[in-house]
Amino acid sequence: MKSILKPIGGFFELEIQNKDYTYHSNAIALSNGRACLNLILKHIHAQRIWIPFYTCNALLEPIKTNQIPYSFYSININLEPTEDFKLKKDEYLIYINYFGLKGKFIKALINQYNDQIIIDNTQAFFERENSKTWSFNSARKFFGVPDGAYLYTPYDIPFDYARNTDLSCDHLFNRLLGKQKQAYQEFIEYEKGLDDEIKMISIFSECLLANIDYLNIAKKRRCNFNYYHSNFEAVNQFNLPLAINTIPYHYPLLVNNQIDKSLLYEQNIFIPILWKDTIQRELQGFDFEKNITQKLIALPIDHRYEIDELDYVIKSVKELLRI
Repeated sequence: MKSILKPIGGFFELEIQNKDYTYHSNAIALSNGRACLNLILKHIHAQRIWIPFYTCNALLEPIKTNQIPYSFYSININLEPTEDFKLKKDEYLIYINYFGLKGKFIKALINQYNDQIIIDNTQAFFERENSKTWSFNSARKFFGVPDGAYLYTPYDIPFDYARNTDLSCDHLFNRLLGKQKQAYQEFIEYEKGLDDEIKMISIFSECLLANIDYLNIAKKRRCNFNYYHSNFEAVNQFNLPLAINTIPYHYPLLVNNQIDKSLLYEQNIFIPILWKDTIQRELQGFDFEKNITQKLIALPIDHRYEIDELDYVIKSVKELLRI
């Protein structure tokens, strides 16, 4: 008789329908963005990597793991490099698709650098493959899942790694139960525990992501972005238009004066700081990036929020900005 590996009987597991659907069906599904970058670096044998200063330290972890020399570069008000790189053989450029709004610029970069550019799409989950270069995203930044990231490659690479089983959903469950403060502390601890070890996506997140209504979520993000833009366009220093088919991450509101975000937290409005690491690095220069970190108001636009909730955010932000 054929051996049955699946346990039969006993208590029930979490009831999640596995629809056998993947939005990124042509990608390699790994545990997180750092794992994706780590796998890339193990294949390209880079001698040096250029990295935007405006990023979090998580991006540096796989580079340090692989002991690759790196240099920071600066960006301008359009969130584009201030210099035109002349990459040598085995040199690579990492560019971040900031707020998911730089798709058109990225196409030009890919045409210029081919597979010597690595696109960090962790703020652009809905961007799919291109056949010329490396790119990766992150499901955790867009959906309530404990892990998941998708890697696109310019050519086939071998991969055979174990599933991720080192995960926790405590922060997800407790936020759903309304325990916001407890969930936030659990979220912080969980994020601290993430690393760049290469593992395949967990079966749990794979099932969750198979049940997501991607089309309506994408529409809601675009709608919410445009609604914020109609209210803040006049004061926003960024001019980052929402192109057709672009699905944004946040609405990036950059203003002259720095606001105390804790005053928004007191009103149950949680604005991320992107990224504290930039002002904690002991490096001279990069004043523009440090200024963004301090003054950017990254407004949430995801599928959880309707217009009345956006109006609440707009009113609160305008009161703090006195506009």
